[in-house]
Formats: sequence, C-alpha cells, structure tokens
Amino acid sequence: MSDRDLTPETVEDYFSAGVEAAFTLSDSVGAVLEIDPPRQELRLISPALGAEPDVASYERITVERTSLLGKQGDWFRLTVDATRMHYEGYVLIVSIVDQLESGASFRHAVSESLSGLKSLLSSRRRMTDEKEAGLIGELLVLGQIVDSAGEDLAMQAWLGPLAEEHDFGFEEFDAEVKTTRSESRVHVIGSESQLQPATGRTLYLTSIQITLAGASQDGFTLSDLVAQTRKKLDRTRRTFDAAIQGLGWSDNDADLYRTRFQMRSVPRAYLVDEQFPAITGPRLDHVIPQRTLVSAVSYRVDVSHLNYVAPPAPLDDFCEEPS
Repeated sequence: MSDRDLTPETVEDYFSAGVEAAFTLSDSVGAVLEIDPPRQELRLISPALGAEPDVASYERITVERTSLLGKQGDWFRLTVDATRMHYEGYVLIVSIVDQLESGASFRHAVSESLSGLKSLLSSRRRMTDEKEAGLIGELLVLGQIVDSAGEDLAMQAWLGPLAEEHDFGFEEFDAEVKTTRSESRVHVIGSESQLQPATGRTLYLTSIQITLAGASQDGFTLSDLVAQTRKKLDRTRRTFDAAIQGLGWSDNDADLYRTRFQMRSVPRAYLVDEQFPAITGPRLDHVIPQRTLVSAVSYRVDVSHLNYVAPPAPLDDFCEEPS
C-alpha cells in the first residue's frame, strides 16, 4: 500500500498514535502530507506556484503562503481541520495532489477538489458525543427488551425516535434513559418535561454509565450495537432502520464511529417521584414569577447517591437490584 492509498483504518491509526507524522505524497510535484493528531489537523505542503486559492467560504480549510526551514522558495500550506472527519480530509488532500500531477495549478487543484468532494464532506457528519452516548443507551435498553419481551413490544415501546417526552412507554410505566461517560451518575436533562411523569403514569430514570474500553474484549462501538440490534429483529427491522435514521444514524457513516466503550457499572433505575430532584413545569410554576417567559430549561442532576429501585419487567433484568 502506498501513502496515496491509505484505508480509513490506517488514517485512524495515524491519529490514534497521537504523534505528528509527515510523508511525501508526490515527488514530482513536491507534495508532503503532515498529520497532526494533537491539533486534529491534516496539512498539505506544496511549492507556491501561481495564485493562492480562495478558501474563505470553508470553515475547516485555510491556506497560507510561507517559507520552510531548510527549503528554498515559497510554499503553500493548506490546513484541514479534520475533527471527526479524518479520512474525508485525507481524501481531499489526495485529490488535490492528483490534480497537481495532472498539470493543474494549486489554485485550480484546490477548487476542483473542493467542488468534487463538497457533497461527501457535507453528508458525512458524525453525531456529537452526547448524541452518540444517548443512542448507545437507548439501544442497550432496546436490545434487553427484545431479548426478554420480543421485538414487537420493544419497537412499540421505544418512543425516543418519535420525540416523545420519555424514551420508552410500557403498559404500566414509562422510562427515561440517560447515559453518561462520567465517573459519577451525572446526567443532562434537556427540558422541563423530560422528568415530568405523565398523569397517572409511573416514571423511572434509567441511569447507564459507559467508559472507554481500550483493549477490553467486552468493548463495543455504536456501529456494533446497531448491527447487533438489527440481527435480533425480523418483522420490525424496517421500523428500526427508520427510527435510527431519524435519530441521526446513517449506515454510510458507520466507519466514523470507532470509539470502543464498555459498561462502567450495572445500570440503575430511579423512581421519579415527589422526592426526586427534577426541574419540571409544575414546580417552576410555583416559584417563578411570570413563568411563561422562561423557556429552554436544561440542567444536570447527579443521582449517584440517591436510592435506586428495582423497576418492573422488562427492565428488571437490565438494572441492578438494590442491596
């Protein structure tokens, strides 16, 4: 394999190594690729021949004309912010070098490459870390329900993709799933209704802690969970696919989710009752003057030291039993 034919896995290996690397992409045009993991950058170094390309409309790309220690003349340094887009940045740089080798000017090579890859760069977007963790948690719960109660009930109960107030609605209770990567059970609550029980319904907060897996054999990625859940489904697979797409998942972007996680602890369930520290609409109504002017409530709650309970089936086997 040449340095012009790296796979997504190889590019990720360079970034995972955590140290800067540089190698020649083309001797004929003097093009050098620099990989800078600490800055999450890819840089193309090339002789400054002709006019400087116009990249002002691209937030992730900059170009400067500079001199290099030990080298004669001026050089272009094109820098790509490759955060969450390591391989896409690499493909862009290789495309520019291909254009240079075909005789194009640096300005034209950059313009043509950006134009050709614009749809790819705009369509491949990784979820935020928070959304990734949230979907992991919901899939862990969904898989448990499929195993214990069947796929029909599981997909019927899963309300998260429908943007309902709570993630799961069972016959006798609702469940809000919260997943955190922190050492404590600190969860972000995104609205005043998220921990507001529906009238006549019992609500449980299901707390899940995940952490980086390293070399653990028990490690999994979000992509692994999607594939594993699909294998459990038959009649409801299309419904599942539509649901995860609505939550931001795309099979075409599966290779972007390389972070491997493992369970930090056994999940716990907390009864959301009068004693639970939740900020809800009715509670705000009692203490906030001109309540209608307050919106977009978001807060963090640490349930680490609260009493946890044994939830009803089908979550009873998923959560830790109180000692």
